[in-house]
Amino acid sequence: MAGNKGRGRAAYTFNIEAVGFSRGDKLPDVVLKPPPLFPDTDYKPVPLKTGESEDYVLALKQELRETMKRMPYFIETPEEKQDIERYILLFCSIIIIIVITFFTFLFASFFLFIFLI
Repeated sequence: MAGNKGRGRAAYTFNIEAVGFSRGDKLPDVVLKPPPLFPDTDYKPVPLKTGESEDYVLALKQELRETMKRMPYFIETPEEKQDIERYILLFCSIIIIIVITFFTFLFASFFLFIFLI
């Protein structure tokens, strides 16, 4: 026969005291909301230093950024093309002209018909 372990007895037991609870303690409540995006800060940020040396470093940084953008190795992100809107804008004026001429001929013939009767 294969061992006398039986079916109903667990091979390994879970020790709840290892997690921090003792037998009979109430478990913590279920949290139904997400945690806050940013934790509360105990300390306020230090104000930025202002002065001649900081302005000089900022100007150097901006100049470096502009120089890097002017280099031939700088790759710009292509603008997203909206083909559908461009197509509408291309033919929008033509459609408006056609509609206006259609209604002018329609109303002109309608008024001529009324005056002739």
